[in-house]
Amino acid sequence: MELKELIPAFAVKLGIEGLAAEDGACALEIDGIPLQLAEMPDGKALVATAVVGTPPPEKTEAFLELLLEANTETLGSQDRALGKLHDTGELVLQWRIPTRDLELDGFCAELETFVNQVEQWRLALENFRPAAEEAAAQEDEVPALGLPASGFISV
Repeated sequence: MELKELIPAFAVKLGIEGLAAEDGACALEIDGIPLQLAEMPDGKALVATAVVGTPPPEKTEAFLELLLEANTETLGSQDRALGKLHDTGELVLQWRIPTRDLELDGFCAELETFVNQVEQWRLALENFRPAAEEAAAQEDEVPALGLPASGFISV
């Protein structure tokens, strides 16, 4: 099914009024998560995109490294990718949903899994901030050589 067929059927199934796909795209909100669906130009897949959040100001590089590792180790083989929007700096999850043999129930299952993944990444981002702040505070207390911050060495 194409997006222009899936969205009205999805809307009927969930009792949503006024939901439609226009120009091969649709914006909707599921469980408080705004997302966009767009048809790939070749018509063989849909791409779902949702914002995960903004990278933490502290330990940003470490968090972005985690994202790269996740792309390689867990997402790469599943048509999913985490990325960073150039204009806003926000982190997004993108999910490619093949349309070949895709029916409404499969579409609903894909959207549910996608939203759950976005929620998991949002939680990871939320939990990363306190851990990064704590690590930064500990770095301030203990110099790189492992000596006490006072500068005195116990002999």
